[in-house]
Amino acid sequence: MNKPVFFFVIAMLFLTFAAKAQYFEAGGIAYNVLSTTEHTIEVVPLSSCALYRGNITIPATVTHNGITYDVIALGEEAFYRAMLTSISIPSSVTQIKNGCFLAARGLSSITIPASVMNIEPLAFAATNLNAINVDEDNPYFRSIDGMLFSKDTSTIVECPIKKSGSVSLPHNTKHIAPYAFTYCQSITGITFPDSLLSIGNVAFMHAIQLNNIAIPATVLHIGHNLFAGCSALNNLALAENNNYYYMDGMAIYSAAGDTLVSCHKSADTVILPATLRVVDGFNSNHDIKYALVPEGVTEICDNAFGNSSLVSIDLPSQMDLIDEYAFYYCQSLTHVGMPASLDTMGEGVFEVCSNLTSIDIPNGLRVIPQEAFYFCESLSEITWGDAVEVIDSSAFGGCAFTELQLPSTLHAIHMGAFCGYNNGHLKRVIFSSPVDTLEVEALAALDLTMLRFKNTVPPVTTEPQYGCLYMTDVDSIVVPCGSLDAWLTDVYWGQFADKYYEDCNGIADTPETAIAVYPNPASSRLTIGGVEGKGMAELVNAAGQTVLSRQINGNPAEIDVSTLPRGHYFLRLHTSQSIVTHKVILN
Repeated sequence: MNKPVFFFVIAMLFLTFAAKAQYFEAGGIAYNVLSTTEHTIEVVPLSSCALYRGNITIPATVTHNGITYDVIALGEEAFYRAMLTSISIPSSVTQIKNGCFLAARGLSSITIPASVMNIEPLAFAATNLNAINVDEDNPYFRSIDGMLFSKDTSTIVECPIKKSGSVSLPHNTKHIAPYAFTYCQSITGITFPDSLLSIGNVAFMHAIQLNNIAIPATVLHIGHNLFAGCSALNNLALAENNNYYYMDGMAIYSAAGDTLVSCHKSADTVILPATLRVVDGFNSNHDIKYALVPEGVTEICDNAFGNSSLVSIDLPSQMDLIDEYAFYYCQSLTHVGMPASLDTMGEGVFEVCSNLTSIDIPNGLRVIPQEAFYFCESLSEITWGDAVEVIDSSAFGGCAFTELQLPSTLHAIHMGAFCGYNNGHLKRVIFSSPVDTLEVEALAALDLTMLRFKNTVPPVTTEPQYGCLYMTDVDSIVVPCGSLDAWLTDVYWGQFADKYYEDCNGIADTPETAIAVYPNPASSRLTIGGVEGKGMAELVNAAGQTVLSRQINGNPAEIDVSTLPRGHYFLRLHTSQSIVTHKVILN
């Protein structure tokens, strides 16, 4: 599972199918070609991110560029947030994909044709459906009281969001599918049959009026974050003779006591049992403030504490895995004691933990994963471990650092890793050793006073038309002594020619006195201001040849350039502190 369902809408990325050769539009509907040999297509979102509106009738076949295609699927998020009032699905469709009608709130009813054989999770989530109807001839699904079941009623697939009151599942229902009752905000109780065997992940998430559940002894599998956001669920029971799980308060544990499955309500301080190895189930728990985790725990599951009111947690030293989004949107979290042995974190682990101010990276962690601390808006202090090699995409985007001293083990910074989103906090970035790759937008949308490298050869930056400093202002770039020519002639880094300082004396910073070169463009004479004492000025042409060299002594100093060909040059100033380069135009 990725981000919690309740923030699925915020996290949505609109798929731009227009960039693909397989995409086309016909009759106001967008399609993507699934097979060029079988001539099959699926309905997809409009490429412009426009929304489908009104009454939609999907054709069974579509002709495009002389080829007739069969419409066999409604694609992933195809009608996300669509302003639909009705939709007609043709008998050619065999599949309705994940989140197909997510948040299409104008839709109050729908009929599944006989041809549909596969419906993925969240297909109708967050709509206003009163009923999900199914053609009687469909061999795979059926509708009972407006709820979607498998044909034999052994599985409830999805309950329409407008279903209200108490619900009783058929006597032979064995499985509750993942997300089956998610966002069903008017259901107050559900009666399970004694035939029930499994309950899928987040099956009841944000069923906010659900207040009465009794899990029978027959249930042998309970998915994670089962009752996340079920704030009214105070009457929760688990049969005492269930051999697979037991309850302690509102917490559900595996029978062996090694896995915490669900804990949607609790005291403000939770002391977890010493037998525990795997922690899950606190998602959207707004009672918990502190969790005392025993040393034996080795894993925090995905979304385990997501959107909870957790304030502080110390993780055991031998833990080796924190799964994706484990602490996502914990906006009260101010302290995390990281495990010394941690070597794997999933993406988005601490994303939007807006009150987290500092973090210590464990020594075994080689990769800071994608969005790990994304928009931790108060995060201003970090202690790097001794193994970090890669900082992945958006890992620290939107954080509050003012200065970064990056670790000497670092090889690559991926797309948007420190993107500032124009918040203006980060001013100085210092690399402790040469870095191989700075991907596009790695240091984007910042206002930097200094960027200091150890590279004698510039790092590779992807998509040089944008580059790692896209929309970033930088006052100075400090590079090692003797490396300036390599930076100036690089296809990307050469554009910053007037920003470079060549560090030949171990300077701690760029010179405090600003060096000014004027007029620029110049015709006959260049004036150089801000150089204290003696120095050397060199003019280098676009071919890298030094065409003029003059001693300068005085502030300001002048150089005669009247005899030089008109064009673009680099003015290289050797001072007692550093070597500084400016772009100069002679006209």
